Amino acid sequence: MILLNRLLDSLEKQWLAVIVAALWLFTYTASQEKNNALLEQTKYLEVKVIELEKKDVEAAKVIDSLSKIDTVIINRIKTIKQKEYVQIRIIDSLPVSGLQRYFTDRYSEK
Repeated sequence: MILLNRLLDSLEKQWLAVIVAALWLFTYTASQEKNNALLEQTKYLEVKVIELEKKDVEAAKVIDSLSKIDTVIINRIKTIKQKEYVQIRIIDSLPVSGLQRYFTDRYSEK
């Protein structure tokens, strides 16, 4: 009991120090909670960044494959144009009677 009385007397004499210590503890724990929340958010964002980087790599692969397909299509178009040009040159070189025969044979009524 004597010890308790001494403790209470000590607290009465040093009330400002007790209040300052209590405020410091309160702000310290509040900042720790905020730090913990920010750390959790950082972990979440790091995982999200990794997921987005994976999607970026996959998208780059798709873009590369499309550019390869694009080249193939362009080459096919060039080949078709060359064949068309040859056909046009053949038709242009035919005389009128040859043209009549060509179109009659090609578009005959069946």
